[in-house]
Formats: sequence, structure tokens, C-alpha cells
Amino acid sequence: MAHADIKRRHQGRARRTFSAKSKTFGVQVGDTRGRSFFRSRRNIGLILCVGLTLLGLGGFLESGRRFFIRRIRILGQSAIWTEGWTLIDSGSYKTWKRAQKYYNTQLPIIRAQAKNYSVNSYFASVGPYIKTEKVGWYEIIGFRAKIMASMLEEQHRDDFKVEKDKCVMMGFFQKNKFPMPKVLKVWRVKQDTIRDLKQDSHHLLEGTEYPVFLKCCHLTQGSSKSTIAIKSPAQIRRTWSTLLRWINIKWDYRSDDWERPWAKDMNKLTDSLLPGFLLQSPFIIPKGEGVQFMELKVEVLYGRAYLAVANEPYKGTILTRDGVIETYPTLYAQITNSATLNPPETKWVQEEGHLLKVWEMAERAAKIMGVDEVRIDVFIRRGDPNGLAINENSLSSGMGYRMHFKFLAQVWAEGHLKKWYKTYDNSIPVYQQTEQDSPNFKIQTADPA
Repeated sequence: MAHADIKRRHQGRARRTFSAKSKTFGVQVGDTRGRSFFRSRRNIGLILCVGLTLLGLGGFLESGRRFFIRRIRILGQSAIWTEGWTLIDSGSYKTWKRAQKYYNTQLPIIRAQAKNYSVNSYFASVGPYIKTEKVGWYEIIGFRAKIMASMLEEQHRDDFKVEKDKCVMMGFFQKNKFPMPKVLKVWRVKQDTIRDLKQDSHHLLEGTEYPVFLKCCHLTQGSSKSTIAIKSPAQIRRTWSTLLRWINIKWDYRSDDWERPWAKDMNKLTDSLLPGFLLQSPFIIPKGEGVQFMELKVEVLYGRAYLAVANEPYKGTILTRDGVIETYPTLYAQITNSATLNPPETKWVQEEGHLLKVWEMAERAAKIMGVDEVRIDVFIRRGDPNGLAINENSLSSGMGYRMHFKFLAQVWAEGHLKKWYKTYDNSIPVYQQTEQDSPNFKIQTADPA
């Protein structure tokens, strides 16, 4: 643990070096005045004091920056922020009322379906921590993180790997035959990674489209910068020293989910992971004007997809099951959560029949996992509604759900408080489960629209 903490603290700090051939702090190395300056104990003490002060100030500023970002994220999902804007902006008020109306239409459908839904005991354990429907989204994820950390320490349960270990996650998708960009290779030994990329890259990349992506198994947070795009074997040769340095750094690096209030417990999970790398083919995007591709990050609650969020065509676009697409095309709209509905840029998503297939794929993944809440990320491309592909999942989503934050949390909380679902347990870790292991495929029910 201490080793991982040290790695986290030292990652990303700028390293400034000064050439001994030229100057050191602006003093010529060959200058006798420079030598006499450094022979003075008082001057050396002054330099040390200034240096330590600057280092301390840098640490203070970094701590302040992190504190500020965490507070902004917590504020952004709070009712104070989302509902506060409705008092001064009519667009915000309309967007909030639409989210409320949507919740009222979805709640009875989710409640009815949940009666035939089974939650794995690993995820059902969060229930006793939830005392009210007014609990916040981040609070429930915090409860989940605490429970998973406790179960790792006390029972050695590592079911969380279905999300936190990217290579295990991909294995789960492959085992359950989800369409996905092809995984070309997985490495769990650093020297094997280095050898294969340096000596066998042509064979590894033969027949694939570019760019391919080298990803860290043990790093899932975006802040870890754990993915590199490779455009050709020639790029590997040309930038080998840089790539080798990246591999060595990332092998030892451990995630620090410092942007989130659940960092302490989630870090316990990620610190336990074995490092590794995988090489993956791309999802092919058609050429053309305008938006040709979207990654829909789908929130599934008790086996039913509630909504999806995307960053195309604008950051924080929301897609709901009633076919409406909310976009936020200006900075003011993104701050106030004032939506513009159904823009022409995304009309193809609605008209080509993508969304029904996206909901079905996300729900199938959630049902196999037997999870109360999960985010499933799905790629879609224009003109090919059957060409969708699963990308990732998240059990600790920090995505921005705007006016829907409150209602998502209410559905999640109410399901536990009123025990809509059944529970089940087995000896199989979640990441090894298939449809045959999940009770959710033994009961067939009609799926409301």
C-alpha cells in the first residue's frame, strides 16, 4: 500500500533538469564568483529555504486544486446545483420538469420488471447502508466502494475486477459473446510485453485496422492516461524509447481516484490488481460530414436501461428511452443544464433504430452480472445499426447526468429500500458468470416499451 501511495504521489510531477555544461540557477559553473557564492553556508541555506518553500507551495496548490475539483464534482450532482438553476433560468426549469416527468413514467416500469430480477448478493450488500430515497448518487457509490473494499479484505472477494481490471472485463465480454473490437493480445508479464512489441509487432498487427490501442489492465480511471494509440509498426520502431518508458512507468503505477469522494476505498481495490497490458483493434468509424459515431454510456438499474450519456455532438448529451436527445451546445447551457432537444446532428440515431439495440445490449450485460446498477458503454456508427459494439462498464460512474442525477439515485435507492428484487449467491465471481449462471435468464417476461 505504501509503495502504491508513493507511486501515485510522484506521478505527473514535472521534472526540471539544468545542464551542468551551461548554468545552475543562473550561475556559470566555471565562474569563480559562482563557486564562492555556493561556499557560503548562508547562501546555501537561503537556496534550500527558497527551494523547500517552493516545493511546499506547489504541494499546497496541488492539494487545493484537487480539493476544488472534488467539491465541484460533488456540487454538480447535488439538488442545490441542479434545482437551484431552475429558479433563475427558464430553460433549466423546463429541462428539470422533463426529467421529473420522465422519471414518473419510468419508475413503474422498472419497479414491475424488478420483481422478476435477481441481484447478486455481492451487489445487494449495499442495501442496508441506504436509509432514505433522498440519498445522493455519489453517496450510494461511496457505500458500494466501502462494501467492496471490506469484502476484499474479509472474504477475499474480487468480483470488482469485472470493472477495475480492464483485461478481466474484456474476458467477461468475450466469454459472453458480446460484439466488441477484437483484443489482439493480453500480457501479464512486463518483459513479454516489451519483447512482443519490439520484436513481433508486424505479426501482432497483421490484418488489423489502425490505430490499435495499447491499454493498461490495472488502470481504468481517465486521469491515469492508461491508453496509447499505435498507428503502425513503424511508429513502434520510431518511438520505441518513449513507448518503453511509458510501459515501465505504467506497470508500476497504481490508480488514484482522487477526483471522487470514494477514492480511499476504491484505491484499496485497484492496489490489489496485478498489472498487465492489452492490445485492441479499433471500432471503425465511417467517413463523412457531421457526427458519424457516438459512445453511449448507458445507465442500467435493476436490469432496465434508464438513459444514456454521450459526449457527441456536445459534452454531456443525454438520450432517454422516449426517443428524446438532450444536448447542451453552449457553455452557459452546460452550466445551467438547459437542454436543446433533438438537434439535427443526431437525427440519424433516432431514425436508424440504434437505441433499441443499445438498450438491449446494456441490459443483457447487467442481467448476466446480476447487478443493481451499472453503466455499460456501447459504440454506435451512422448507417449501421447492427454494427454496435460494447466497450467498457463502470460500477462507479462519475459521468454527468445533469437533471437526471436526483431521479437516478431515487430509483436506485427505492429498489433497495422496498426490496423490489430477489437475491442470489453462488461461488462464481461476477466476472466469470454467463447467462447459464444468472437467474435473470431463467424467467421470461414481456419487456415494456
